[in-house]
Amino acid sequence: MVLNIFPRRKEPAAVAVVEPEAIALPEPSPEALEDNVKRPTRRGTRGGRGRKRPGADGTPESDESAESEEAVAEAPKPVRARRTRAAAAVAAPVDDTDAPESEAVEPVARAPRTRTPRTRPVDAPTTVAVAASPLDTASILRAIEQQGRQIEQLVRAQDESGRRGPVGASGGTVAANPARVGIFVDAANIELACDRLRARFDWSKIMAMLTRDRQLIRAISYAPVHEDTNVSLETQRFAEPFLGRGYKVVTKPLKRFQDGSVKANVDIEIAIDVLEMLDRLDVVCLVSGDGDFQYLVEAVQRKGVRVEVVAVGSSTATNLRNAADRYIDLQQILAQVRV
Repeated sequence: MVLNIFPRRKEPAAVAVVEPEAIALPEPSPEALEDNVKRPTRRGTRGGRGRKRPGADGTPESDESAESEEAVAEAPKPVRARRTRAAAAVAAPVDDTDAPESEAVEPVARAPRTRTPRTRPVDAPTTVAVAASPLDTASILRAIEQQGRQIEQLVRAQDESGRRGPVGASGGTVAANPARVGIFVDAANIELACDRLRARFDWSKIMAMLTRDRQLIRAISYAPVHEDTNVSLETQRFAEPFLGRGYKVVTKPLKRFQDGSVKANVDIEIAIDVLEMLDRLDVVCLVSGDGDFQYLVEAVQRKGVRVEVVAVGSSTATNLRNAADRYIDLQQILAQVRV
C-alpha cells in the first residue's frame, strides 16, 4: 500500500475577467453638471487643499471633513532624529519629572553633518606686511651704521697699505710706486778713506739711509781679496765689513807687480753691472770717490736714471761730485753711520 505524503495541490480558482466595457459608470446628475458649469474650480493659496469636493450624489462634502484634511495637510511632519552612537554618548538625559503631564518632551534632533568641499588654493602673489617695532628699527639702524664704519675702516686700511707699498731693506714700508734703488760699493776705495778718518762704518745703517721710502733692488760690494783661495773671506780686510749686512760680495784677487805694489781694480765690474741693471732701476747709488767713474755717471744719466754719489768728502774727486745728481758726504753724518 503506497501512501502519498505530499499535499495535494489545489487548483486555482477561476478568476472572472471583467471587461472594462462591462463596468457601467454612474451618470452625473444635472445639478452636479450645473454646479460645475456655474462654479469653476479655483486654486487657493494652499495649492488646492481644503476645497470642497462634491460627494457621490453631487452634494458638497461637509466643512468638517475639509477642515480635518486641511489640518492633516498643515501639520508638520515629525523630524526623524538621526541618532548615532556619538550623539547618544554626548546627549544628556532629560529630566522631565517636574514637567506637567500635558507637556510632552520632544527629542532633540541633531542637525545633519555637512561636509564643506575642500578647494585648492590659487597660487597668487601674496604680500605679508610685518610691522617692525620701534626697538627693532633702531637696532637695525645701529647695525647698518656699525657695518658702514667697518667698511670705511677696511677701505682706509687698504688705501694706506697701497700708499706704503712694499717693505724696504730697513724693515719699514715704502710709498706706493717707490723709486727702485741699486747700491754699488767700491769697497777698497771707501775703506781706505775710512782708515784716513780713523773710523769704521756700519754698512747696514748706510743701506737703511739710502733706501728710506724707496725699494731696494740690489746691493753689491766689490772687494779685492787675497790671491790665496784658502784664505777665508772673514779674514779679508775689504770683504769682512759687508758680510751678513744685506750685501752681495763680489771678489777679485789682488795682483802683485814686480815693484811689489798690489792692485785690484774693480771699475770694469762695477760699470758692467750698473749698465746691465739700468732697465730695473730708478736710482743708482755709487759708493766711491774715484774720479774714473765720471763717464759711467754721465752714461747712466743719459738713460734717464738718477745717480747719487756717496763717499768721504776729503777723498772724493771733484769731477765726480759735480757730475752726480746728489752727493752724500759720509764724513758729515759720521755720527749716524759709524759702528
